[in-house]
Order: sequence, then C-alpha cells, then structure tokens
Amino acid sequence: MKKVGWIGQLFLIATLLLTGCGNGSSAQGNSQLAQPPQPVIEWSGKTAATVPASSCWSYNNEAICKDTAAPPELVAEQKPAPLQVRPGATLTVTFAQQPTANTLKVTQWNGMKEVEQVIENGNQWKAPEQPGWYLFDVRGQWAQGDAGHAFVIEVKDSIGSSFQTVMAKQP
Repeated sequence: MKKVGWIGQLFLIATLLLTGCGNGSSAQGNSQLAQPPQPVIEWSGKTAATVPASSCWSYNNEAICKDTAAPPELVAEQKPAPLQVRPGATLTVTFAQQPTANTLKVTQWNGMKEVEQVIENGNQWKAPEQPGWYLFDVRGQWAQGDAGHAFVIEVKDSIGSSFQTVMAKQP
C-alpha cells in the first residue's frame, strides 16, 4: 500500500510540475496573436476595407498556412469598398502589432503584374496621380509568420473640392 501511495505522490508532483510549466507557456502564448494583425490603411481620417490574402501563422504550437487566390481575384470576389483619395495622396498603413523591421511591402497590381511601392517613413506611400481605381496588397512578417491583405483605392480629383464645398456651407 505504501508503494502505491509513494507512486501516487510522485505522479501528483509530476502533474503539478507539468501543469506549472503549461501555465507558464500559456502566459507566454497570451502575448502572441491568435491570427495575423489586420492592417489599417488610412488617408485623411478615412480607412480602407481590406480582404485577407495568403498567410502562414503559428499560435500555441500550431502553424496554419492559408493559400488564397491572388489579390485581383480576391477583390473581384469580395468587392471591398474603395478608399477615395486625392491624386498623389500619402497613405499610411499601421498594425496593432507592427511587422518586423524592413518587412512591410505594399504592391500595386496592374492586372496580374505587381509593382512594388516605395515605402516612406516606415509605413507610408503615395497614391497614383491619375484618377481611377487601383488595387493594392500590403504584406508583412512577424515572429509568428507572415500575412497579406488586399484593398482598393479610388483616386478622384473632386474629393477636395466636394469637401471644401461642404465646409463652406457650414455656419
């Protein structure tokens, strides 16, 4: 009987030790994100609707890779509302948890051709000068993996004048 009691105590101690280690890794897991962070694409206080693209992400010792269609196909399917901007507007992308340094990429899609944008100040780029609809993909890398999001902007000449007209009518 004492032998069973001793084995039982050893099992209980081992269980407590393993549970204690598990709680430590759970606390560490809480500082990680369960999913890739959503970007906030902003211009003049307005934000773009984004569509998640391909990603590989690990959380709680599990890695999940999602392979989606290319951004032009995603946007055609999901139809996110475009962010209306002025020609040459400076757009800003931010995340709740910023990507690893020098991994943020913004790509403009012309059909199936990709044109990487010049990133300024770590998270800004310029909209095209010509009016029209433009499709972009923003991608980043984090310690937990990488992810992308597609979005659309509409460059319009008349945004500023409409805003000024509305403001001029204010009392």
